Amino acid sequence: MNLDEITDRFRERQSVHEQLLDEGLFTLKKALAGEQIRVHSITSRLKTLGSFINKAKKKQLTDPINDMHDIAGIRIVCLFLSDVERIGDLIRNCFHILSEDNKIEGTNASSFGYMSVHFDVTMKHAHQGPRYDPIAGIPFEIQVRTIAMDAWANVSHHLDYKSDKDVPSELRKDFYALSGLFYVADKHFELFYDTSRNSQARMAELYAKPNERKKSEQEINFDSLKAYLASKFPARKRSDLTGISELVDELLAAGFRSIGDVDRMLDSSSEAFVRCERDLLLANELTDVGVVRISANIANDEFLRIYAVKSHWLGETERLKFIECRKYLK
Repeated sequence: MNLDEITDRFRERQSVHEQLLDEGLFTLKKALAGEQIRVHSITSRLKTLGSFINKAKKKQLTDPINDMHDIAGIRIVCLFLSDVERIGDLIRNCFHILSEDNKIEGTNASSFGYMSVHFDVTMKHAHQGPRYDPIAGIPFEIQVRTIAMDAWANVSHHLDYKSDKDVPSELRKDFYALSGLFYVADKHFELFYDTSRNSQARMAELYAKPNERKKSEQEINFDSLKAYLASKFPARKRSDLTGISELVDELLAAGFRSIGDVDRMLDSSSEAFVRCERDLLLANELTDVGVVRISANIANDEFLRIYAVKSHWLGETERLKFIECRKYLK
């Protein structure tokens, strides 16, 4: 094929490649949501004509439009090393795999910036009909890497070094050291993630048991408060994670130090809370976090002061109602 033919075929196929990326992104995002895998980003790109031609010349491809599998590409940047394999399984289930290249396993830390798992795929044969026929059998690439790998890849790319062999010898030690730092960070992100999940599991198990003393002695943090709220208010709607985190800050700022402090406050303000909820027409609207906030506003002057500053809905009427309800505190 001459250059004009290659250019014409590239441009003719461009809309098909764009459709291919749209379908690939839709399939991946739906699958990630279904498996509840959170990722940092999922992006797509089409090779430019110049990049396509340069690669065709470099690889000496006789039919580059069909032989080149990364004209269209999707990159998934995940949070943790364990997510790489989970996402790999998801890709294997969602697409027909042409080839797979794992540049993570068995690679030393000096090559960290070039680590990722590459999949050459097509849409599965089950995707048929007018929507899928134009893209049937056309390959594209999916790359999976962690956020640490992506960060170092971007930094090293802007240093203009395509591989560690390009780095001048006097800079190579620092280059390897930096690469190693990112590698260690990735490992520790994973360790911290595992420890965090274990901590939340321990708290959930603790608050499912009747050991009241041990429960009350727990410091106030995200894990302990989340487990406590689920145990204390099983019938209430769960707050989102941001709401729990904000409540941790508010409670600590108001002087609460343990889950026992929160529990005693809730018990002492239980009747006052019921009356306040009724008078302010809040029934069936409050989440578990909302119950704690209303109760703390009634029972604790410092919490009321802090919450009045940050809240958009707390006006003078509500503030006075909280104070009025204090006569029902135990």
